[in-house]
Amino acid sequence: MEASTFKMFEGLLIIGAVVAFAIWQFGSLRRDREERDRRRAEEQKTSDNQKQD
Repeated sequence: MEASTFKMFEGLLIIGAVVAFAIWQFGSLRRDREERDRRRAEEQKTSDNQKQD
């Protein structure tokens, strides 16, 4: 195997790892945002119910 071929495979592996990590992080951020929004909506609902009492 030539050195240039090895470098190309290494570069593709690094790029693939970076893309996979970015996809994983963006998914994690989306789940965190959805959880935060759900909690805020629940807290808002609870505070609205307490104000009515």
